[in-house]
Amino acid sequence: HDEGHETMRLILSNAQGARIDKASALGVIKNDGPIPRAWLARFGRTVADQVLDAIESRMRAARQPGIEMTLAGQRFGGQAPQEASRAQRDSAWQERTGFGSPASRGVTQGELLSGTSFAVTAETGLHGYATLWGRGAVTRFDGREGNFSLDGEVASAMVGADWAREDWTVGLIVSRSVGEGRYAGNSEGRVESTLTGFYPWGRLALSERVEAWGAAGYGAGELSVTPKKPGTDEDGATIRGDLDLRMAAAGLRGSLLDGAEDGLTLAAKTDAMIVQTASDAARGPDGGNLAAARATVTRLRLGLEGSRSMSFGDGATLTPSVEIGLRHDGGDAETGFGMDIGGGLAWSDTARGIAAELRGRGLLTHEADGFRERGLSGSLAWDRQPASDRGPLASLTQTLGGQASGGMNALLSRDTLAGLAGNDNGDDRRRLEARFGYGFAALGERFTSLPEIALGLSDTGSDCSLGWRLARGGGFGGGSFALSVEARRREAANDDIAPEHRVRFRIDARF
Repeated sequence: HDEGHETMRLILSNAQGARIDKASALGVIKNDGPIPRAWLARFGRTVADQVLDAIESRMRAARQPGIEMTLAGQRFGGQAPQEASRAQRDSAWQERTGFGSPASRGVTQGELLSGTSFAVTAETGLHGYATLWGRGAVTRFDGREGNFSLDGEVASAMVGADWAREDWTVGLIVSRSVGEGRYAGNSEGRVESTLTGFYPWGRLALSERVEAWGAAGYGAGELSVTPKKPGTDEDGATIRGDLDLRMAAAGLRGSLLDGAEDGLTLAAKTDAMIVQTASDAARGPDGGNLAAARATVTRLRLGLEGSRSMSFGDGATLTPSVEIGLRHDGGDAETGFGMDIGGGLAWSDTARGIAAELRGRGLLTHEADGFRERGLSGSLAWDRQPASDRGPLASLTQTLGGQASGGMNALLSRDTLAGLAGNDNGDDRRRLEARFGYGFAALGERFTSLPEIALGLSDTGSDCSLGWRLARGGGFGGGSFALSVEARRREAANDDIAPEHRVRFRIDARF
């Protein structure tokens, strides 16, 4: 780690047979170890990415009074009872089958945080909407640079408030971020950081199709570095110091086609961001010290996304999509250009209860050496009564590689680019999951009882689960209530790792 410059003085005396012309000299040991600067650059950029993702979500959020909650990617609430229509039945179909949402696969602890959010919206007397909301985010990164490697994870919990009218929105985000990682090279150890930040932002509609937005922020927290003792596997003394973050970002988004006539939508967006993260000099209890460090990261993004929905009658819809994105990174982390392309094909037949989706994505090129990523996923689900919880429900999902969301979102919001140069350790991940359940009437037709069994297979192990859910009614209007319990057993492919058992209880309510 970077200890700052150190000095030594050499003094000569008692010369024999010679005369000392200069008796002393000063030597300087220049130290520019990659930690903490390498960590600060990636930690700061990751936190900023998570905040900007939240702002993007709030700019696109529907504004209607009520309570909306998302748990592990599954949405509850946010729709008025009188809007019970085919769109509502389609929404219920998606919630049951997982088609179009992460609910069709196993949920990890990180996915539970990153896919969980809430929003409470109230209409004001000035034709506007005030919303109090919250969400979580988890980003993992790892990579290498020469003989130096760094991996870590940043988890953030965000709470915000915004006030929106038709042509503008203003808001404030309060975020608490915790990061943990490990580094190795000429030395190795652990690094941790915490940050509490405040981020005001705003959006302004320049026309019916073009809008501009901007955000800024400041955060303060603590950085701790725990190097290992040289030649041992034991941790040395932890060195702690203060850190702070400053961020600014701005962007434009334009709707090229809105899909109102033929179902074709096309949008373009661009934004720029600069993040500066700094830490103070610090000294450990055993005399070790950490030099002050400052890291700056810049990013410029440009993306284009398009899709077209084609209706075939009786609720059948085919939606092909394609996405492409371009970015340039600068500063003290990865630098250079990158391009990513993706595509997908989705089929939904709500009348027959069949849904299928195939998505793929690949990184065309990036100037950061060693970075590769590709993903492919497919899903097939069947529900004989998509507008009801009753009857049989079956689904089969096959996933290959990393995240299969393509193009602009995959590149512009890429979690792995929070790392150094990325790696391809997860490119060949495979997972197959099968689910079957059957819902039947209970408690005098007022509730639906739904037992379910699931089996998942992947390169890293297998898991099986048994679950049961009790939900009120099978129709719509007046809200809903559900109580569920699930027991899961996870067995790793490595026999040296003991099986893991989990039991989860959950209550869902829609208002």
